[in-house]
Amino acid sequence: MRESKIVPDLLTTRLLRLSNTLGLYSSRRYREQFDVTLPEWRVLSIIGALETTSARDVSRALATDKAWVGLTVQKLERRDFVRRVPDCQDGRRTLVSLTRQGKEVYDAIMANARRRQKRLLGTLTEKDAETLIASIERLQVEADRMLEELDES
Repeated sequence: MRESKIVPDLLTTRLLRLSNTLGLYSSRRYREQFDVTLPEWRVLSIIGALETTSARDVSRALATDKAWVGLTVQKLERRDFVRRVPDCQDGRRTLVSLTRQGKEVYDAIMANARRRQKRLLGTLTEKDAETLIASIERLQVEADRMLEELDES
């Protein structure tokens, strides 16, 4: 593969553009249909998948700032999408889970997200889709290593 001198040709630029395009689509869709912002959805999606978790675990899963997650959880709690309870095993921790209303929103948006994924992957052969997903996983492992190296230096 020849080395590109054009920024739009760089892998990170292409991935960021795709991510931003899909994020914009999701942001508009979820705001219009469910009155949920994309950041709120990202936090809801992790809480919904893990069922009961901490803000710290959500921030790790999203690779984002714990304080930002905490603020988003507060917003979601005010909207009655999540509830926070003290962790009986560790009094310093608070656990977060979806309320009934939060679960309804989570289920509806997940159905929407699955349809979007099916549409996107439908543009690829099954083999290409498997290769793409495996490649993204390998790139994520390497990106995590790069970040760890930066943190260690």
